[in-house]
Amino acid sequence: MPTPEHMTDVVHRYLAAINAGDMEAVMELFANNAAVEDPAGTEPKTGPAILTFYQNAFSGGAKVELTDSIRISAKTTAFPFRAAIGQADGKVLNVEVIDIFEFNEAGKVEKMTAHFGPANITMSEG
Repeated sequence: MPTPEHMTDVVHRYLAAINAGDMEAVMELFANNAAVEDPAGTEPKTGPAILTFYQNAFSGGAKVELTDSIRISAKTTAFPFRAAIGQADGKVLNVEVIDIFEFNEAGKVEKMTAHFGPANITMSEG
């Protein structure tokens, strides 16, 4: 069972890897059989589709930061964050998200769901 400290560390490593544009480092946090629903309720991405998703989502460069504390229960974390994603026209897409990570016994993320909707998305000047 992953410890609260381990799960907290994974969240920080996840955000740091996105900020660094290092999608391979993001992938290292996931189990081989992981599923990603971003946004929640969409068809889960698995296998190589997860890397493709992250590369496409953050190809314009992104800055992510926690907007409140990480919540931990049993083998799950939930964390609110803001993603500011640069667009081709110089504007910035801002998304307020809550991600939920479910961990396997080895401490890898086996399921990620991202929770947000149209009301959580705004555009701003770069």
